[in-house]
Amino acid sequence: MTSLPRYYLGTLPHMLNPIDLDYEWFGVLWLEENNRFPIIVGYWFSKEESEITHNVVQTGLSKWTQISDNQIIMRMYQSIRNLQKKQDWETRTRLSIRTIFKSPWNEVASGLYIIKSRETYPLHVSAILKKKFFVWLEHVAVCETEEELRGFMQRVSEEHQMETFMRKGSPLISPIYRN
Repeated sequence: MTSLPRYYLGTLPHMLNPIDLDYEWFGVLWLEENNRFPIIVGYWFSKEESEITHNVVQTGLSKWTQISDNQIIMRMYQSIRNLQKKQDWETRTRLSIRTIFKSPWNEVASGLYIIKSRETYPLHVSAILKKKFFVWLEHVAVCETEEELRGFMQRVSEEHQMETFMRKGSPLISPIYRN
């Protein structure tokens, strides 16, 4: 006999929204069928906890069990963030051919560059490879601390087998190597 799926909703305040780089309410909706592993149905970030409930109702669901166990919700958050981190690291994209003709790429030598989205944490960081005719987005990450930024730079350095080198006075675009 198959039991109906049971839906659960959990929320936590002050979680990092990796898109907006703000600390907001995080909500996750999941289901469990026949005592199997939980299946995440959806997740949301919002300024107010009530917005998360509204988003769940928008999915067409009207009945769920509210979970207040912070450890369960935190594991769900970490699971989602770990998948995002893996995807951010592995997704490689060639940028538009026009990119090579725009600043700063038309002004810098070929090489691998680390670019920070801003000076304050949390921030987005990207590893960009400039070749003669193309610009590639090699890796991206969200860093909440200086330590995470240094870890990203170290991983880029190891992945591309080069020594990290930072140019002082240019925190937003820092070359790792040049050809």
